Amino acid sequence: MVVNLDSGPRVAGARLWHKASRPAGYLLAPLLIGQGRLARAKRGRLPNAPMPWSGVIEGPSPIQVLGLGDSTIAGVGVDDPMLGLTSQFSKNLYAHTQRGVIWNSVGQRGITSSQLVADYLPGALADHDRVDVAFVSIGANDAKNLASAGAAIRHIVRTIDTLHTSYPDALVIVSSLPAFHLFESLPQPLRAIMAGHTQAIERQLRPLVEARRFALMTPPPTEYPAGFFATDGFHPSAEGYRIWAGFALDYVAGRGGFAHLTSR
Repeated sequence: MVVNLDSGPRVAGARLWHKASRPAGYLLAPLLIGQGRLARAKRGRLPNAPMPWSGVIEGPSPIQVLGLGDSTIAGVGVDDPMLGLTSQFSKNLYAHTQRGVIWNSVGQRGITSSQLVADYLPGALADHDRVDVAFVSIGANDAKNLASAGAAIRHIVRTIDTLHTSYPDALVIVSSLPAFHLFESLPQPLRAIMAGHTQAIERQLRPLVEARRFALMTPPPTEYPAGFFATDGFHPSAEGYRIWAGFALDYVAGRGGFAHLTSR
C-alpha cells in the first residue's frame, strides 16, 4: 500500500491507514516477527561503523556539528566513519560555508527515541560545550517496534527542546523517518505496517518541529536510487549516506538555515 498520498479522499484513506497500522501490527505480530527474522537471516546484520565517530575538517572559524540518533548516526552500513552520515554532512557544510567543521556522532544502532533521551542525550550534552548544528536521526526503531506514536513524538520533541536549551544558538535539523514503503527488502505485510506507523509518527511530529524557529525537519525521500542501500537492504551504503547528506544540506540551505553560519 502506498502511504505518501497527497489530496482529497486519498489523504483521508492514508490517515486512516496510519491510525490502523499499529493495531493491525499487533494482530499480525507472529507473522511480522517471522518476516523480520527471515529478512535479517537472508541479508545479515551489519555492525556500527568503527570508532572514532568524530573528525576535524580544517578551516577558519570551525563549526561544531553533533550527530545524534540511531544506527544511521552510528554509521551502520559503512566500514569507515568518514563515510557515515554526520561526516558526509560535515563535508557538505564545509563546502557550503567555507568554514572548518568539528563533528562528532553520539548514538547506537537499534535505539528508540526514549533510549536516546535517557541513555545518550545527557552524555552528549556533558561532552559538548558548544554545538552550532545538531543533526538528529531517530524514530525508525519506534516505528519498527510499533511503539506509541504519542510517546515517540514526545521524546523526539524533548530531544529537540533540550538541545535548544543547552545550545540556544544552534540549528537543530531533524531527519524525516525512513520511507519504508520504498524498502523492497521488506516483505508484505511487514513493509506496509512499518510504513503506516512511520507516517503516523511523522505526520504529527513535523508541524511540532517546524513550529520551532530553531529547528527544521527534512522532507521524506521520494525514491531511493540504485546503490543507496548497504548489503542488508535496510541501512544506507556509503553512497546512500552521501546522497542523504547532500540532500539534507541542500534542503536546509535552500530554506536559509545556514545564514547565521555564512554571514560571519
